[in-house]
Amino acid sequence: MKETEFIREYKKVRNLKNLKTAKEKVEVFWETLVDILKEGEKVTFKGWGSFEVKERKAKIFNNPKTKKAERIPASKKIIFKQGKLLKKRFNTIGEEENDLLYR
Repeated sequence: MKETEFIREYKKVRNLKNLKTAKEKVEVFWETLVDILKEGEKVTFKGWGSFEVKERKAKIFNNPKTKKAERIPASKKIIFKQGKLLKKRFNTIGEEENDLLYR
């Protein structure tokens, strides 16, 4: 699903008047999340999961194309860990669909 499709679905589910409002709400969520992560804090949604930033060390690797050692600089990575509620809801949906298929 692409962003525009997601925003249309969000608008429909939330009974919003237009796509612009729905898009603004989604963008505010992501901007707020990124701002908090940039400060080095972990963001946890109880039951749903958590976002946190992990540091990646610089690495040296051999480039097979050039046969030379190259350096990958240190960077930051955003990690999402699913929570119990999200895992349960996601797996339950799949089981219900499987039950319907095999009846």
